[in-house]
Amino acid sequence: MPFIHVNGTDIHCHALGRGPAVVMVHPPFIASSIFNYLKHDLSRDHRVVVFDIRGHGHSPAGNASLTIPLIAEDIRQLLDRLDIESAYVCGYSCGAMPVLEALLSAPGRFRGAVLLSGMSELTDSRSRMQMRAGAMLRGLTPEAVVVPVALGNADSRTTFGVLHAEGKIGDARRCREYADSCLRYSCTGRLNRIDHPVLLLSGAEDGAGCAYARALRDRLRESEWYRIRKAGHHLPTKAPDQTSDVIRAWIAKLEGRDAAPEFAGPEGLAEVLMADEADAAAQEAERS
Repeated sequence: MPFIHVNGTDIHCHALGRGPAVVMVHPPFIASSIFNYLKHDLSRDHRVVVFDIRGHGHSPAGNASLTIPLIAEDIRQLLDRLDIESAYVCGYSCGAMPVLEALLSAPGRFRGAVLLSGMSELTDSRSRMQMRAGAMLRGLTPEAVVVPVALGNADSRTTFGVLHAEGKIGDARRCREYADSCLRYSCTGRLNRIDHPVLLLSGAEDGAGCAYARALRDRLRESEWYRIRKAGHHLPTKAPDQTSDVIRAWIAKLEGRDAAPEFAGPEGLAEVLMADEADAAAQEAERS
């Protein structure tokens, strides 16, 4: 592909596989490589689209300031350029914000959404501190943020090297703008306007993530919440098998087809708690 002209700029993008389309959206300071594990697993029976947001990874910065609504519009136009009539859209961490905005601004283009450790606004102090640090940094690259983000998400030295390298080549100005937009964004008051089915997935050991998931579940019209045992915030890299299994099973249910169990990881769904088990465990995680 790997570059597609979208909404006035070039976007670095990869699309692979066949089946229901799934577009994946990353948070600030990393790029689409955060989805490498999920991309290769889900593309066996889905059409998976990953792209670097403007000024992140290999995508040029473009001329427009980076905002959550702009990313949502980029997603919509990316679907146009790829001839995808409708898709599921998956956001990780703060990447959930463009996902929710896309559902609100172009509802007819999406079949549902998956939020991995996602939120409709940033309220926990740790995440706000990290985003504020990134938004305030000056210099060629926000290295002081890229390194801890890459370290936190890495399951190996190889993964760290990839995430770090792609974080470093990003445009510092666009990284700061994305972080600042995440700090300012909130669609919490509009969540009840979303008619799409939404899958909420969080790690059992991620107290803030469980709190965000519970708040989303209480406000969205149609949602399911699952928790992965012994997992924290970084689901795409540190719990990819369980994450892809849940996504696959959820989409299969919505599409009215089998969940292709032969693709399940060795632990399958055994390490995943359903929503009716989640509240007590989430409260316990928050107290710890």
